Amino acid sequence: MRAAFTFEEIREAEKAIIEKDGIPSLILMENAGRNAFDVICNTIPALRDYGIYIFCGKGNNAGDGFVIARHLLINGFEVNIVSVTDTNELKGDALQNYSILKCMQSDSLKFYDISDLDINRSPLKKGKVLIVDAVLGSGTKGKLSPGFESVINLINRIKKENNKSVVISIDVPSGLTSGIQINPVISAESTITMGAIKTELLYGEGKECSGDITVVPIGIDEKLFDEHNTYGKYDIEFDDIRKLYPGRKRSSYKYSNGKALIIGGSKGLSGAVIMSSLSAVKSGAGAVLAAFPKSISAHFSKNLYEVIKTELNETGEGSIAGDSFNKTEKLIEKADAVLIGPGLSLNPDTKNFLYDVIRNCKKNMVIDADALTMIADDPDVLINRKSKSGIILTPHLGEFSRLSKLSHDEILSDRFGSVKEFSKKYNVTILMKSETSFSCLAGGEIFINSSGNETLASAGSGDVLSGIVVSLLALSSDVKTSMLCGAYLHGMTADLYFLKYGNKQSSSQKSLINLIPKAITQILNKN
Repeated sequence: MRAAFTFEEIREAEKAIIEKDGIPSLILMENAGRNAFDVICNTIPALRDYGIYIFCGKGNNAGDGFVIARHLLINGFEVNIVSVTDTNELKGDALQNYSILKCMQSDSLKFYDISDLDINRSPLKKGKVLIVDAVLGSGTKGKLSPGFESVINLINRIKKENNKSVVISIDVPSGLTSGIQINPVISAESTITMGAIKTELLYGEGKECSGDITVVPIGIDEKLFDEHNTYGKYDIEFDDIRKLYPGRKRSSYKYSNGKALIIGGSKGLSGAVIMSSLSAVKSGAGAVLAAFPKSISAHFSKNLYEVIKTELNETGEGSIAGDSFNKTEKLIEKADAVLIGPGLSLNPDTKNFLYDVIRNCKKNMVIDADALTMIADDPDVLINRKSKSGIILTPHLGEFSRLSKLSHDEILSDRFGSVKEFSKKYNVTILMKSETSFSCLAGGEIFINSSGNETLASAGSGDVLSGIVVSLLALSSDVKTSMLCGAYLHGMTADLYFLKYGNKQSSSQKSLINLIPKAITQILNKN
């Protein structure tokens, strides 16, 4: 896993490293630009067929652009530099690299001022064009000036009108800021970010506009970045999951491979608990038990032969009755991990049952869906428990808003901080579901999941995820392992669906569940 930083954190880390170890910032810029040049060449194999335009601002981001231009020029490419501000405003490393470029005086290098560039007559409007966005970096704060806004809008318009154009952003898409986005942002096919992954690229406008993200080294060892990762955020990669993923022992038998109990369902909401149960079966638990109101028993009998089923008393609305804990307690004693919530309903009597389970369950537990909404009325139930076993909450933004009593905007302005604070207060771990999911341990460490795509943005996706997580929790008995591996495995099913069908919007939850075995095979395959 690799350290992950917000824009502000990465600036502080790089400054501290430069001051402590004496690495010249000019060398870091050179490494960044040279490595970005290599990525550009690999990204566009037929690069010599493209007209290359590098849009440069006035800060270090522009300096990266000038280094890229120099390496393109050295390797025989024709390059056009478009300055979006007065070059007299350049300073420091950016000015030095601009001066070097000006001294090269090559016929293959042309300089334009943005005000002198006639876009309507320019080759930018037609044919194969590469636009390298080196306008603004991660230091952008507040509302942009009209001049920068117009440049961003111009580049986006060129991209829209010329379907042969490609935009590659350097470090971050220009216009992107931390917190709530108030500026237009350049929409890139790919982003080459420097040194370490920036968390703002993974959410909201950052995720929408960054395209494929490549991290290039700048000459700072990853161990140094780790030492300055004071906030404790990490990006989880495939090799990390391979090392963590719980496997079965050759000498194992069904009950030594984990017994997962799934509690939920109500009249009209049987599908949720069925999907959780089926995904738990596919994810490797030795046995899956399900407890549900008796009125939905027929749905289980028809769909899930492999699940050990228990019918519970029900309310008049067809949800689990409040007096069902005694019967459920025996099942909990048999289980290694418990999931409660899918399709549970919001019935007040069922809420009493839920609170009984949370207070008295001595096994590691996953709480999801309707259960999260009901405990939002009294989250202290999470700390007033008889056992210190682990609890994993799996909320989406709306559910976490209800739990934390924070507005959506308050969460989005500091999603890591808000989740970390709640996690520490209630001594729970949280798998926060969003466009990029992340896990927060009770101790405050945060792990960002790198698999998955918008295929998962559909009803029932959370039920599949919770079933995977409880299955791995039963098998591993480790909260961290089950959260990280569960989130990654779930994302892999979406990635595999896209590879198989070529789209990200026609899947059903059943089709993703059916891809769980293939994803596990890839994880367990050591070759």
